[in-house]
This record gives sequence, structure tokens and C-alpha cells, in this order.
Amino acid sequence: MENKTSLWGGLRWPIKAIIIAIPIMAAVWVANEFNLIPGLKSSSSKEVTKSSGSNDAINSEGTGDKLAVPDINDLELADVKDRTEIRLMNWVWFGNAGIFSANGGLKTMKNTPMDQYKMNLKMITNNSVMDMKREQLAFIADYAKGNKETKTGVHFVTLMGDGAPAYITAMNEQIEKAYGKEYNLKIAGIVGFSMGEDCAMGPQKWKENPQNLKGAIISAVIGDGDWALVVRYAADNNIKVNPDPDSYDAGAINFIPAPDDDFMKAAEEVIAGRTVKLKEKDASGKLTGKVLDKKIEGCATWFPGDKQVVDKTDLVKFVSTKQYPNQMATVVVGCDKWMKEHNKELVNFFSAALTATNQIKTNDEWFKYACDLAPKVFCADPSNCSESSDAWYKFAKAGGFDYSKNGNTISIGGTQMANLSDNKKYFGIKGGNNYYKSVYDYFSSVLKDLNPAGFMDNVKSLTSYEDAVDLSYLQQVNIEGGSTAKVDYSENKGEVIAKRNYKIEFETGSDRITPASEAEMKKIFDGLNIAERAKVTLVGHTDNIGNPESNQDLSFRRAKAVKQWLIKRSNNSFPSERFTTDGKGQDAPVADNTTPAGRAQNRRVEITLSE
Repeated sequence: MENKTSLWGGLRWPIKAIIIAIPIMAAVWVANEFNLIPGLKSSSSKEVTKSSGSNDAINSEGTGDKLAVPDINDLELADVKDRTEIRLMNWVWFGNAGIFSANGGLKTMKNTPMDQYKMNLKMITNNSVMDMKREQLAFIADYAKGNKETKTGVHFVTLMGDGAPAYITAMNEQIEKAYGKEYNLKIAGIVGFSMGEDCAMGPQKWKENPQNLKGAIISAVIGDGDWALVVRYAADNNIKVNPDPDSYDAGAINFIPAPDDDFMKAAEEVIAGRTVKLKEKDASGKLTGKVLDKKIEGCATWFPGDKQVVDKTDLVKFVSTKQYPNQMATVVVGCDKWMKEHNKELVNFFSAALTATNQIKTNDEWFKYACDLAPKVFCADPSNCSESSDAWYKFAKAGGFDYSKNGNTISIGGTQMANLSDNKKYFGIKGGNNYYKSVYDYFSSVLKDLNPAGFMDNVKSLTSYEDAVDLSYLQQVNIEGGSTAKVDYSENKGEVIAKRNYKIEFETGSDRITPASEAEMKKIFDGLNIAERAKVTLVGHTDNIGNPESNQDLSFRRAKAVKQWLIKRSNNSFPSERFTTDGKGQDAPVADNTTPAGRAQNRRVEITLSE
């Protein structure tokens, strides 16, 4: 029988491949055009325009070139009727600039990044921590009842990263008890850093010598980031902190709670020169029975509080986030359950916000646009705002603006945006050093050790870093990441920030650090992560037992051992050139070498931070 060849069978394979490919390619085109395959278009986004109505796409795989700047005078409300409303409460803090710039102001505007990522964001400015807590609790209470589109409270707040352990722990204690752990608060990412504006202000003598802070009276939001800045500075200079706001300790820094937990009112307290009645403590920390009238001498605040203090008093900044640049990131905090159920919205929120932060960070026109928006975001009446857009443009740049008064140069303001690359570095997303874990862990230990205003009396346990942070949303963001600045330690001027001795145990006659010193070394490491730009001088010291020459060599080797431990702990993120090591042997005792206690004090490593 004759075999018949079909038409298909008679075709050559190149022709067959083309015929097979045509319907597949057509199907993919249709799916892509009509968004039928989830995630197929996730790598692309839309370009920001000047409200021209254009829908050109943001190039998420580009080189980070400047995007078109929205025209602030031509912004129109976006059509958000089919979108979930998300409410975010923020302080008067330029660290939020990436969010409100991506949004076009307090509400989502047409053709802004938030609009192009299909967001409906409403921002609410409020300087009270108490109000933030109340509004987040109100949202969770209603959401837990099953009201998925609740109009009550706020979904998110933005906070100072170092104040987050206190805020999240206090809130989660209430939330978990009333509604269950699934409703607890978590940090999802950052959008900025305080880079000089958050600060502590006081007399010139405090700046000249940190030891003059003993007996100081400072108004602050206790437990918050600005308070934590002073606590960090005190620790680095070996100064005690009095955790009781109702008493006075002449050998410690004393804090007075700012009215309404408001950083601006902390500044107003010192401007007014208010006095307070405090119970006196003796050198051992016991109450003497006396009540003293003490004047508030300083404050912990941020811009524009710092500017107002400089304008109205003779006080200066004695420390700021310029010295501790990693301490105070602008963290975004929301309800864990809601975020998990709205994964897409979270990824889109960060995609839009971090697109804007990268533009503000690298392009002056975008920075100017953010400054023009600031009065509209921060003031109920922008036309009668204490700080104009020109003031924000002057003072909000990273490092702030040098302000001259009475022969002193005082840096006012100072904020840095955080783009996607900064997030990845800060959280160690690609491996390496997790800077924020150091911030979170250190200030959790401060709460535990100091128990400020009886904080630990009211909570069962601190929320751990692992339970407080969820990076899954950031890990899904697929936009141009931008660049992260490198620290050049060769530019260090040698101006001392802090100096103190640390008791680090070594094996006898050896440079091997003992396991008993692990906790102390971890605190040192966390501190260096927080003060990332500071150069570090390590000087080893011994007692007088043994040969002086051998002790000289041993002290140097011990300083080198501390350096190597810290570099290894950072996964080599700390460059070797950040450190200078030396050994003084037995030549610089701080105590009597004739007693065991004195010799123990003399066996130490002195650490100096300089900028």
C-alpha cells in the first residue's frame, strides 16, 4: 500500500516552529496587554509627568536618570473611587518627603507616582505620639471587628527608627491582649534618615565638654528618638542617665517629659525657661527628702524646633544625627494582618515612595518640588506657615545649613532620603551588615536597662527585632534602586564625638577575647553601626603586672583583636581604614595598681569616636 504524507508531515521543521510560535506569541501579547497574567508587568512602572495626562511609563530598569517633575501649581486630585483608601499619620518631619512627594501632597494627585501605582493615600500631620497610638489602635479595633474598609483611625504611622522599640512594644502589648498577635505592628521599610536635624540643644559648655552634662535638665519626649540620641551620646561618654523624670540626680542627665509628647513643645519649654520641682537624689541614687526648683536647661527636638531655639536663645547643638546617621531612619509602621492581606498595596506604596526618594536624593528640581509641598503637608494654612518652602529648601538638605549666631556656627536641619538601595543596605537584605538590627537591639537594651519613666513596669517583654520587622514587601519592589553613598574616612577631621573606657575581658596574658565579653562587644558593635561615619581609635591598656615591654605589646595586640572582632562581626562592612589601633601598656593607669580592683580598672580598651 502507498504511504500518503500529510501536509503537516511534509513541512520542514523551521516552518513548523514558526507556525507553532505565532499563536503562542499572540497569546502572550494578549495576556500582557490586558494584564491577564498576575505579575507579568511587575517590572515596569509609569513615568511621572507635569500633570499633562500622559501615561508614559517609569523606566524601572533604567539608570536612575531624572524623571519629569510634577508641576505643583497644576496638580489635580486623582480618580481614586475604586481604590482602597490608606491613611498615614506623620510628624512635621522632612523624612516623610518621599511619601508626600510621591503622593503630590496630603491626598493622591493625578499622574504622581502614587497615582500611577494605583494608590489612594491620605496623609495626616500630627506631632503627638499619643495621638498616633490612639489612631492606630482605633484602626485595629475596627479592623478586628471585620470592617475591611474601615474609615476609622490610620493604617500607618512613620516614626524615628530608634524610638520604634518603645512604640511597638507598648502598642503590641495592648494589641495582642485585645485582638491577638496577628494584629501586632511591624516595620515594613524606611523612606529617609535624619541627617543632623534631630538633636539635643543646651549651653555651649555641654558642647565643649560632655562631662558638663552631669546634672543637666533636658526636656524631651521620653522613650522617643531624640531622647534616645542623648542616651546614646551619654553612653559613649560614660555619663549616667536618670530614668526617673520626677527626681534630680546631680551626677546624671535628667529628663523632663515634653507636654503632650510633642517635640516642638520640648523646644518651647527651654525657650520659656520653665522651672520644675524635682525630688533630690544623693550620690547613691537614694531620695534625700528635699524638693528642688530646677530650670530646664536644654531640649531634645528637631527642625523647626532647633531653629526656634537658636533664634530665641543662646543655646547650641551639642549632638545631632549628623554624628549618629544610622540611628534615626524614617520607619513605616503598620498592622501585620492588614499588610499581609494587602501585599500588592504595600509593594506599590514602597515602589512609588522609593521612586520619589531616589529622585529627591539625586535631583535638585525634585528636592525643590518636595520643599514646595512641605508647607501644604505640614501646615493647616500653608499661607500662614512658620516655615516656608524656601526655609525647607535651605534647612532640609543632608547635614543642614550652617547658621551663625554670637560667634557660633550651628547647623540647623538636615535630612537624607532613603532609596531602595539604602533600604537594602540598612536592613542587610543582600547579606552583610544589618544596620537597623543594631539600632533596634541597642535601644531595646536601653529600655530594659534604664526603664525610663517605669516603661518596663507596664510591659511583659520587649518586642524583638525579628517580631518587629517584615522585609517581604521591600523584597518584592522592582524599581531603579539608586545608589548608596560610601563613607570616606580619609576626610575625617579628628573632631572627637565621644571617648570612654570599656571593660573587655581577655584570657590571661593573651589577646583572646573571652565569651564573657560577648555582650559588651555587641554593644560596642551596635554603637559603631549607629555612628557609621565616625572613625574609631582603639587603645589598649594593661595593669602593671609583668614586664613593661611585654605589656606594651600585649595592649597593642588586644586593641588589634577588638578591631578584628568588630570587622568580622560586620561581615567585613567595616573597612580596616576606619580604625586606628595603639597600645599604652601600663603607662596610663586610671586607678591604683596596688589593689585587685584598681588593676581590673586599668585593664581596659579606650574607644574614641571622631568625625
